[in-house]
Amino acid sequence: MKKVIIAVAGLVLLAASMLSAEGRVPANAKFFIEGSETMDASNSKNKAKYGDFTLAITAALAKKKVPVVVVTDVDRADYIIRHTSSAKEDSTGTKIAKIAIMGGLWGSSKFEASIMVIDKASTAVVYSYNVKKGNFQSAAESFAKNLNNNIAGK
Repeated sequence: MKKVIIAVAGLVLLAASMLSAEGRVPANAKFFIEGSETMDASNSKNKAKYGDFTLAITAALAKKKVPVVVVTDVDRADYIIRHTSSAKEDSTGTKIAKIAIMGGLWGSSKFEASIMVIDKASTAVVYSYNVKKGNFQSAAESFAKNLNNNIAGK
């Protein structure tokens, strides 16, 4: 599964390097958000359940006032946001060790996501973003902020 995430991240980075000024997303475009369940990348036997990253992206787009419309019907969308994500939380022993050695200054969780914005008509990737943050809300807000900078006419 790790190889799949690395491959997707590589494709996203390749697509980002090919992004040009003509690939900007128009204001008030309709977006449909689809993604897979967040994968727990920790070594724990009991895998954690994480919040829905699709909902986090939707909330972040509204919070950051990105001028797009999120729709729930893929047939009505102009663009599709596709994402994969993984999260890893330190074990209790690792957390205790970090607190004892470093005074608790280091975070105990990591969240990674690769996100693509795809033009539904042409299937071209018009924007992509790879993010590593401490939690899924911060990652979603980082994506929304950066997408907002890529909206045409702003």
